[in-house]
Amino acid sequence: MAEFRSCLRYLLYKIVLILVLTNIRCSCKEQKYAAKLELDNLARYHNYTELTQLLNLYEISYPSIAQLKTAGKSVQERELWYMKITSNVTETTPGKPMFKYVANMHGNEAVGREMLVLLIDYLLRNYESDQRIKDLVDYTDIYIMPSMNPDGFEVSIEGNSNKPPGRNNANDVDLNRDFPDQFDKKKYTSLQSMLVDRQPETQNMMEWILSNHFVLSANLHGGSVVASYPYDDRFDRMDAASPAPDQNLFVYLAHLYSNEHKTMHLGKHCLDEESGFKDGITNGAQWYDVPGGMQDFNYLHSNCFEITLELSCLKRPPHEQLNTEWENNREALLAYIEQVHIGITGFVTDAKTSEPISAAQINVDGISHTVASDSYGAFWRLLLNGTYTVTVSHASYQPVTKRDIHVWSGFPATMVDFQLLRDIDKTTPVAVSSAPTTMTPGSGAEIR
Repeated sequence: MAEFRSCLRYLLYKIVLILVLTNIRCSCKEQKYAAKLELDNLARYHNYTELTQLLNLYEISYPSIAQLKTAGKSVQERELWYMKITSNVTETTPGKPMFKYVANMHGNEAVGREMLVLLIDYLLRNYESDQRIKDLVDYTDIYIMPSMNPDGFEVSIEGNSNKPPGRNNANDVDLNRDFPDQFDKKKYTSLQSMLVDRQPETQNMMEWILSNHFVLSANLHGGSVVASYPYDDRFDRMDAASPAPDQNLFVYLAHLYSNEHKTMHLGKHCLDEESGFKDGITNGAQWYDVPGGMQDFNYLHSNCFEITLELSCLKRPPHEQLNTEWENNREALLAYIEQVHIGITGFVTDAKTSEPISAAQINVDGISHTVASDSYGAFWRLLLNGTYTVTVSHASYQPVTKRDIHVWSGFPATMVDFQLLRDIDKTTPVAVSSAPTTMTPGSGAEIR
């Protein structure tokens, strides 16, 4: 027995020693990567190779909250990299809202590309030390794509000119005119029919958008300083206002970014513009008609609400200006992500089995725009503060209407769940006067 105890103690000692040494190695490895990141001057333009190396380094340095993936490839076989940033990044947490930033759709509009690199760095570095950043990452699935047009960026020119090299993709197609348009005469019956004759980057983005339940998004451009909101075009192709059903919400989102930006809200115009934009915002079509834009595609074909952010008068200004651009945009970028938590959220389930119901339609009285539940039955519907009546329906179930749903400003969203009866269980339509709960950080429902 004594020999057995002695062997057991020795074995435990070896295990502890191995764990300690492993931890030391990991700690040294993390310090080494962190040192490499410290040495990299981020306020500069990164070509495709440098960007790829940097993003890989972030994933290695912050494996618990950063995961690098690709949405597909460009014409010239460059990856459309995106970084997913969230707690427990390799797992799926039902009910956690999905947010995305996409930049560099026009390859020569490069400020947004570098702002998103700096944003990735800021979120990862400050996760442990800044409670605001920790809450943002813990309660949100954040997706950041620095470059949607890496081919175009490679041929763009840095300097005080807005000349076009690099605007289009390698096939010389403007990607922000390449998405299905709501006023097309074509009738689309499926995703595959929408993908026909599109550019590789457009196809990849469409599939990425439609295969995920993004809630809120912004598309970063350059050449002006303004927050532009849907719709981007009109039936008559005139340069005149084209409001979406969620006009008030979009105006709020545009105002929020503009007001948090250090100069955008001033509405000053760039040198090549006749006038500025009041409060730094505009309806897209009122500015000028953009058929086939990605902003409208998000809103019309997915759950995602997207606005377009024009960040600088110069599309690829001298790199010395990037620090100033970061200071101008940092707070606005963070505050905009936080808006993914406004409105209502909950789960749609079978009233008898409690199984989740996917593809249930969520409709708000007075707003003719539908969002759908995901495979977990979870839904998010962005709304401003107010009182709403919401109906949830599904082809196989009896619809349920809940009234007097109160939405307050900001985080947390109002929680309201829906239980639906199958058709065979139908008796009379169900209407419920709702008194929903709200989500608070640290409660048992913080990620629902």
